[in-house]
Order: sequence, then C-alpha cells, then structure tokens
Amino acid sequence: MLIVDDERFEREGVQFLIEKHGLELETFEADSGESALAFMKDQPVDILFSDIRMKGMDGLELAARIRELDIPVKVIFMSAYGEFEYAQRAIDLKAIRYILKPVQVEEFLRVLTQVIKLCEEERQAMAKQIRLEEAYRNETYYTKQKLLSDLILGQTDVRQADVDAFQQAFPMANEGHPLVRLIMLDSRNRFFDRLDQDFERRLADVIDGGFDVAHLNEFQSLLVTQADAAESKEGLIEWGKRLIGWFRETYGGDVSVVVGGTAGDIKQLYNQYQALESMLEYKFFYDEGTVLLANPDAIGASAQTFSADDALEELRQSIGRSRYDQAKARFEQLFNELQNSERFPVVYIKFVCTEIVKAVFDASANKRPETFKLNLDLIYRAAKLSDLRKVVLNILEESAQPSASGSQESMRKVIEDIVRIIESEYGADLSLESLAERVYLSPSYLSHLFKKHKGTSFNKYLTLHRMEKTKELLLTTNRKIVDVGLEVGYANFPYFSSLFKNHYGKTPSQFREEAAP
Repeated sequence: MLIVDDERFEREGVQFLIEKHGLELETFEADSGESALAFMKDQPVDILFSDIRMKGMDGLELAARIRELDIPVKVIFMSAYGEFEYAQRAIDLKAIRYILKPVQVEEFLRVLTQVIKLCEEERQAMAKQIRLEEAYRNETYYTKQKLLSDLILGQTDVRQADVDAFQQAFPMANEGHPLVRLIMLDSRNRFFDRLDQDFERRLADVIDGGFDVAHLNEFQSLLVTQADAAESKEGLIEWGKRLIGWFRETYGGDVSVVVGGTAGDIKQLYNQYQALESMLEYKFFYDEGTVLLANPDAIGASAQTFSADDALEELRQSIGRSRYDQAKARFEQLFNELQNSERFPVVYIKFVCTEIVKAVFDASANKRPETFKLNLDLIYRAAKLSDLRKVVLNILEESAQPSASGSQESMRKVIEDIVRIIESEYGADLSLESLAERVYLSPSYLSHLFKKHKGTSFNKYLTLHRMEKTKELLLTTNRKIVDVGLEVGYANFPYFSSLFKNHYGKTPSQFREEAAP
C-alpha cells in the first residue's frame, strides 16, 4: 500500500494503526501526488491510500492520471471534507472506498480489511487463471508431440480425425501452406533435454514462417516447418548453415542439420522421417555442424560436372583386373585434381574415396563387410586431406591381403557390451560418443553397428530402455516422480514428463494414478 499525504503527521498516523493492529501490508509513503505518480510508474502497488486535498497534484488528479495509465490499483480516499462533489468525483474515478477525517479506527480497520481480502481474492483468481492457461498450453504441447511422434514412427493408421488433428495442431499445414518440411537437428552430445523454456521463441528469430518443435531425445530434435516446393538446394543449405551458426553462437555447441523433402499430407511424414534417419546413418562422411540433404542427389551433385566419373570408372576397371599399381597411380592423379580445385569440398573428396573403397570390396574374393565398414570409418575420421590420401593408398596396397580383424563375432560382442552398459548405467549421462570411446570405436561406426545388430538407433534404444525403467519404478515404488526422473537419467523434469507422455500418452503422474489398484 502507498500512503499519500502532504502532512507527515497524517502519514505516520496511518502507519501507526497498520502496525498496531497487525495488518498484513507492506507500506510505502509519498508526500505529494507528483512523487506518488512517479513511484507507481516504477513499482507495483495494490492499494493507493491518498488524501484528497494536497498542494500541487491533489488526490483526485492523482487517481485520474493513474486511470489514464491503466495502472491496476485499489484507491481509498480520505479527506476532512465530506462535500458531495468530492464523493461524486471519487465514484467517477472508481475509488473503492472513501474515508472521512478524523479517521475512526473501527471504520479504518473495516475498510482496510475488506480491501486486503479483495486483493487476495483477485490474486488467487489470477493465479488460478494462469495455472489453467499453463495446463492448457502444456496439454496442447503434449498432444502435438504425441501426434507427431506417432505419425513419424508409423504407430497410427491415418484417419480423417488424424488429418484434422494434425492441421489443428500444426496450423502451417493448411490450405494456405499445404506443404511442410521435416528438419532433423542432430547433436553428438547430450543437448536437447537441457534447453531453456525460451528455446522455441529464440528459434523464431532464425526460422521464417510457422514451425513446431518435437524433441525426440536428448540428442535429436525435429522441426516441422512451412515449405515451398520451389526452394533450391543451395537455398536450403544456406539456411541450414545459418541455423548451425545460430546454435553455435547461442548455445556454444554444434548440431548437424538434415533437411528433408516436402510432405503434402500427413501420410507422407513417415516416409520423410525415414529418409532423414537413413541420411543420418551416413553422417560419418561429414564433419559435425554440417548441412545434409535427405536426398541421394544432394551429395556433391553440383561438383560432379568434372571428369571424376571417368576417373572413377578407370579406377574400378583397374581394381577389377587386380591392377592395383595402375589404380594407385590413377588415384594419385584424381586426388590431386580434386584437392587443387576450389569447386570440390572435402565432403565430395571423401565421397569419391568411399566409391574407391566400394570398388575394392566388390572386387574382393573374400568379402568382409566389417572390414569394409571399418575402411569407410577411417575415411570419415581423416582430419586432413594428406591423411585421407594415405588411408586410401593403404587400402589399395593391402587389398590383395585383407585383414582378418573385425569379424562378425567380435562386432556382435561389442554390441552386447554396449547393451549391458545401457542396462546397468541407464541413469548416467550416456552418449554415443562416450560409449564409443569405451569400446575403442568411432561414434559413427558404433552407430552403424548398433543399428545393424539391434534394428534401431542407439538413441532410440537408450530412450526406450529408460522409459521402460520409468514404468517399472512408477509401478513398484512410491518414490517421488522427480526422483524417478533423476534415477533414469533426466534432471530436467518437464522434459522427462513430456518424453514419457510422448511414449505412453500419459504423464508419469497420470500413469501411476491410473495403475493404482
């Protein structure tokens, strides 16, 4: 409450009554209408307790200025003058009470108690409204996340109700903008469960047009954006680079951006999502923080106007005839041409090298797929062009006597070890990078092996195992849900709750309540 009176004695008298009778008020004082107005422009005030007759700006003018500024405050006037015109103006200015001087203690207490109660009731009503709005936003958010997850994972038969729900949840997919595009954000480190609540608002500064976000797991997030079928490949790559730069500047980390094709209806979302995942299997050709297009024509298509096709064909013929001396000489020529041309990025040079490795594999009498994958991995990990050259030359030199290492059985045991780690350490900060280091493989090669042996990606497997453990803990213990989230590896409770609902259609608390006998 702000007490306004140009007489210090009057202000102290009001303060005395408040303190004596224990009214729950935090009070401030002002000795003029001007100082009171300045105070209220900067500080929130629930109750204005003001004299009417003051030098300069009087109480009535002060109230009028406050109403003009639309400052929400309960106004109580006090005055030694009981004339009708003052009371009438007080009513016009929406004063809530009018007290005459000298102040009667009973009247003073009655009025202040009523106004304090009114403030509390309004505050409770506002808090309830905020909670309802937040619950609605959360429910809408969960609904969108669950619907999108089901569609892209092929877990629902698409009906008209699903079409209507999708268009309502994702308003960019309407008649005005019938095309949407899926864009995968992929991080090698745990990232998306640690974002603040302003992530989507900040992301709007980078993305033109409507979009929605679905965090698939700690390492991957999916964007659903408005799309234009006329967008060029170059334009999409440039847009992806801006997005990568924004992530690096805003969050200090790198993500790879995989841009999918357009979808004209929700039935196409599943296929588009599968294309994104397929492209991620080959991300080991690229450095982190790269834009990938989920399109087989996207890899170096603009660079293939050079005679590299003819050179590759000559290499394949030499390898097929086991003339590895000719193959090495032709590779040296080709590599120099690619390396010395500004038109060919490192990504494309690595692509050419993989084609050579494929030719070696095809020509081998004793094909070892794991050795082939290992050679591809060595190409990916080459940090310098000189290292890349050495890798390919070594493969050509050793191709007649391929290594017996990397057998199918040893790779199977590696994946079994990874599964045991997940099952025993699911609550720890696990990532593909950290586990790859523990089994002495590169993350990309481990990712490839894991999906080959388990039929799903590492991130999906880890998330599904954590969700299963969450269900078990919810059903068999009385632990607080926030503690359950911590035990299965999620310190961010809103993210944990959202992820659980995406998988099971219920929040952890709803799941526990419905499962209770």
